[in-house]
Amino acid sequence: MESRCDIPVKKVGLVIGKKGATVNSLMEEFGVKIRISNGQAIVYGSRSEDAVDHIKKMVSTAPPRYEDLQPTFSCGADKKCILLRPSEAQTMEIKQCWKETGGDPNDIIGSWQICNNELKKKFRETEALPGDLIQAWHGTGNANIAPICCNGFDPNKRERGLYGDGDYFASDPKVAKFYCKSGSFVLLCNLHFLENEKQQKWIEEKGYYVMNMNTNEGTVRMQALPVQLVQIKEFDPKTPEEKELHQALERTKEGISQRGVLQSLQWGAQKPNVIHKDDAPLPNENITHMHFGWLNPQYSHEKLIKSVQDHFRRHNLSMEEIIVDHNGLRQGVFIKLSKEITPSTFATLRELRYEGHKVSLLNFIPRPISTTCPKLRKGYCRGWNLRGHHDWTAACWYEHPPEIIFPTCGYTRKILSEPAKLSAIVKQLKESVPNATDIVVESIVNEDLNRRYSDWKKYLQQKHPHMQELELWHGTSKEVLDSILTRGFQPPSDTNASPDCPNFIPGTSTTHCSNHCSYCVEPHNHNMCHMYGLGVYFADSAKKSQRYCKSEGRYSQLLCTVNLGSPCLIRGNLIKQDAMHHLSSCVCPEDYLDRVVQPYNQTTRHETYHVDGLGMKGHRAGLSVINSEYVIFAPSHAVAKYVVTYSA
Repeated sequence: MESRCDIPVKKVGLVIGKKGATVNSLMEEFGVKIRISNGQAIVYGSRSEDAVDHIKKMVSTAPPRYEDLQPTFSCGADKKCILLRPSEAQTMEIKQCWKETGGDPNDIIGSWQICNNELKKKFRETEALPGDLIQAWHGTGNANIAPICCNGFDPNKRERGLYGDGDYFASDPKVAKFYCKSGSFVLLCNLHFLENEKQQKWIEEKGYYVMNMNTNEGTVRMQALPVQLVQIKEFDPKTPEEKELHQALERTKEGISQRGVLQSLQWGAQKPNVIHKDDAPLPNENITHMHFGWLNPQYSHEKLIKSVQDHFRRHNLSMEEIIVDHNGLRQGVFIKLSKEITPSTFATLRELRYEGHKVSLLNFIPRPISTTCPKLRKGYCRGWNLRGHHDWTAACWYEHPPEIIFPTCGYTRKILSEPAKLSAIVKQLKESVPNATDIVVESIVNEDLNRRYSDWKKYLQQKHPHMQELELWHGTSKEVLDSILTRGFQPPSDTNASPDCPNFIPGTSTTHCSNHCSYCVEPHNHNMCHMYGLGVYFADSAKKSQRYCKSEGRYSQLLCTVNLGSPCLIRGNLIKQDAMHHLSSCVCPEDYLDRVVQPYNQTTRHETYHVDGLGMKGHRAGLSVINSEYVIFAPSHAVAKYVVTYSA
């Protein structure tokens, strides 16, 4: 028997979850099969009607999507647009961009991220074509803001300019500010300059970009995407359309909670549940370390630990250490036992129900295992090069084949000749290295690494509608630079590199091997390095990253596209120099700092750190930084786009 579920698949997705966990439970409970066809869920089986009724009930009671809660506006335009108020870290990044391109950051009254999925989709189609991404400013009157945000730039509403037909953008925000005239806003836009495209112009003496997005086939190509709305004057709305925009801006001040949305998407976020549908096979040796989850998501840390102690008390389980493990809204614990238990005892413990629910009890083996890590099915495992010298829960002792962790990917490297992007990079370099000469810029294309970055970006867009993407500098030695271009960025190990190791790279402090290497075993301790954790570091100042190039006179740096997701802002001093050195992920930093300026979002959590530079007067040596830094903990957060070589 077949039944159709007449609910859009996107809505069904709220219930069935990205990983299909609830689908499996429905199929088991009703004895049915489910497949998607033409945007509908089709259910097969003798109880298909019951299953469809159950899905409809779940959808009707599920919380709305996060973006559905956000303030939207159309102001008479064809499509609606979402405005997102950025975090403090993202506001600082906008002000930094305004300053670096020639503006005074004090001009900015407020900023909002523009979220228009339809325009983003069209822009991604253009991004797939060979070319370069440039950020530029666009000034216009208040009446044009809503139509541009909602429908994009309309070729039918252009006025012919001095340099021909097209929409005009400026590299300097002061120019865009001039064209606002009496308006209150400037738009920051992503431009995609195509290779060998004659209908786009770079007017170097004026700093203008002219984009005529009409194609020879008579269609309009999306080469300009508005991404940020920046307010530079007080907004006094006059027309009904402007008042609607003003109301949308005011509504962004009301906090929107994502908790209910994530609870519907995350398996184990509503109540205790198993981690995997099928638990790992029983071990054949005694156990000393375990992972237990997912447990009650409503409990505080203290109550969660007490519930675990009560759960195992009747079996006289002696626990030396219990560490809370967070994953989104889900909670579990790592357990280190005072004395080992036998496989039969472990099997008995695994059958116990936690507060009436079946949950997973997994054996955590703190030594090499000759089985491929299950996390690699999703592409990456952070624990592959960690031995747990400072945090035993961070290490993963499964096998991590090198060809999966960092496959050697072919790339092309050619001199950048496109004048618009070349001029933007040179200007960016000379902002902090004014004496740079003999500048050579090479564009890098690595299809495999670009694809990995793109896939991760899509995931972050689902998790953080307000995600932040920047162009940042990365300095390193010549030996490591080529490895990055072929294999991508790899967060460092907690273990020193041994000179006796066959894989040793001169000039590196931490090993490039997995934790199975018999040569590299000594712990990597703080030595005025990795101040904010074992991550990959980037800078918005070329001068700062130049210090890590380890060469004199002639330097080669990487200019990278970095997706920060929702960064956690750090502004202040460490309580001691090595306070955060051991961290291998972006955790709440409040225990390591003398002050916290941005509350850590425990609901969606953060993937990266934005460390605010405190300047020469504000910083304390060894406890904070002068110039800003950005720290990532997973390779797919960044991809190298250009090699910039120069003398200084």
